[in-house]
Amino acid sequence: STKPADTRRILFASPREEHCLVLLLQHPELKARSQRLLPEYFQSSANREIFTTWQETGDLSLLRDRLDNTIWEHLDALIAKKIPSDQIERRYDDCVLRLQEEYLRGLERKREAVFALEAQAGGSGADLAKLKEEGIEPSLRLREVFSQRTRKAHRQGG
Repeated sequence: STKPADTRRILFASPREEHCLVLLLQHPELKARSQRLLPEYFQSSANREIFTTWQETGDLSLLRDRLDNTIWEHLDALIAKKIPSDQIERRYDDCVLRLQEEYLRGLERKREAVFALEAQAGGSGADLAKLKEEGIEPSLRLREVFSQRTRKAHRQGG
């Protein structure tokens, strides 16, 4: 029978976030590349906590000591996960790019919702213009992410 903690872990599981963490935890040489990954890209608070603590320590033994013991099982599962050991950097970069994309899409959805509410409430022209201005930012960043991805795909021949 599964313990409640197991079901909770599954509920909050994000395969992509976890894959990113598995790569980082198992390949310390990726730490130099981890600057592009932001804590807010992690929807799961456990994953975010592991990531931020790992960034501060960069050391697995210290990491465990600093984390709440409710996360240990999750951490151990990530460290023990079997993954292919080829093209680590490329797969890590791709993972970060996708997390960033999901984060920006989420941001855009939130902004659109706020924008719609403001419009319904008959916000003044200035308010709307300001929101529109702010709403443009994620779109531009999303376009940037997409162009990065298509450039990458071309380079790799598909």
